[in-house]
Amino acid sequence: MTTGNTATVQLIDPTGFDPGETAMAMAARTADLRGARLGLLDNSKANSDVILWAIARELDAEFEFSNIFYTRKHSASLPPYPEVLADLHRNADFVIAGVGD
Repeated sequence: MTTGNTATVQLIDPTGFDPGETAMAMAARTADLRGARLGLLDNSKANSDVILWAIARELDAEFEFSNIFYTRKHSASLPPYPEVLADLHRNADFVIAGVGD
């Protein structure tokens, strides 16, 4: 449920513990993506680069990004290195991450 700039998130714990609801502040949203810098974070799974670039081409046709910055995680099962996140922060206004199996 979203109200204003906060959201309620229901987490499910597989151990049976109920963590309850937590209010979270949402990140500020830009009004228009036209001319923005798109970041692509490849999770290093098979063909994720193909899918991310296909998504990027479709979005770029509509929003005419000023730049598309691509980077790849070193492992699908681990978080990205801090340097990868820093590069995304420096080079992208928003990021599309992932692609699962």
